[in-house]
Amino acid sequence: MAIDVKSRKDLEVKIIRDSQVWNYLPNPESIIRSSARGLRIYDDMKEDARIGSLFEDRRNATNNLPCYITDVDNQRVNGYASEHLNEANLRKWGFLLLDGALTYGFQPAEIIWERDKNGFYYIAGLDCHDITRYRMNSDGDLFYDSITPLNQPYKWIVHRNEGDSYNRQYGRAYLRRVYWPWKFKTLGWQFWLTATEKFSVPSLVVLFEQSDPKKAKETANELADLILSLSSGSGGAMANIKGIQQITMGGSVSDFDALITACDLQISYGMTGQALATNVSETGTQALGTVQERTKNAAYENDARALRYTLQKLVDYSIAVNFGNDEPSPIFSFDTEDKASFDEVLRAYQAGIPISRKAMYAQYGLPEPEDEEDALEAPSSASMGTMGTAFNFSDDGNPKKKLPMILLGGR
Repeated sequence: MAIDVKSRKDLEVKIIRDSQVWNYLPNPESIIRSSARGLRIYDDMKEDARIGSLFEDRRNATNNLPCYITDVDNQRVNGYASEHLNEANLRKWGFLLLDGALTYGFQPAEIIWERDKNGFYYIAGLDCHDITRYRMNSDGDLFYDSITPLNQPYKWIVHRNEGDSYNRQYGRAYLRRVYWPWKFKTLGWQFWLTATEKFSVPSLVVLFEQSDPKKAKETANELADLILSLSSGSGGAMANIKGIQQITMGGSVSDFDALITACDLQISYGMTGQALATNVSETGTQALGTVQERTKNAAYENDARALRYTLQKLVDYSIAVNFGNDEPSPIFSFDTEDKASFDEVLRAYQAGIPISRKAMYAQYGLPEPEDEEDALEAPSSASMGTMGTAFNFSDDGNPKKKLPMILLGGR
């Protein structure tokens, strides 16, 4: 027997009343900031499988872009930068700042300084603290614990997503646009779990007739004990029984998958600007996929340019603390430009277009020879850029000559 309408309605009303989102959809920023969890709600959202994977894809794709820091004329500055402003440290700081800014919209961090054996001060780490402990006054100034101002350039650094210290000081949280799809999806999970708990194992109801109320109660208790004792595959005989029926639930639970799929689709649109790369499509083309992949790449590059300005401040602080404000700082940058494929580079080489050997080794991760003895040598027939395994071997099987370095520019 299907569940009666009254019971099903009671179940649905409980979920709807708990959610409080069916009558209106206010700005998620006001909801989040006024809630007990505050900005920590965004941490809850990242636990969602779809949101978490797309968030990590954007953060990691940006932070893993090739990065460089230039040399300056002062060799002491270059030595300091090589030790304390190296790629590993800059990527580590960039990861913390970008992760927080994408999550909450802004990420303040306290700069921790230490002194090395040569007497130089260097950034030993960034302490981001609990995001809920930062406040902003009526003038737009940020404070930590409502006491410590963050307008101390060598002590604090703030990275914002789509914002700055003069416009949108709190930045714009990357996850805010998918708050409502996530909320509906969460409510769908709650409804599904509640329905499953109540109705996944069918209940049995025994129908019988008994005019004597006292006797009916005794019979009902006996039948209930007998039903409870039944296990899978077992049987029993009951007298004066009109029938045994199941209490089951249909319809509402079967629609659960459609709800989750619809929410995941909207999350994909909100976090990537498109859905083809993150959802199955029956009509998508390779050209459309390429265009939409570029949409994601544009977001990565925009994040990288903003992060570059923040990390450059850390470089400038480090140089100013140790060498003075007048000393030029090394320039840090991410490489966000599209790169030619390896086949395109080989065709350019064959056409006589000069190729940067250093850039080729860095871009394609090729091992650069240490010297002439370490270099492999290709025969003249391969001098136009082919990558054969042509060696001249003597009778004893040993190669007669080594490969020259003509692959990445030649001599």
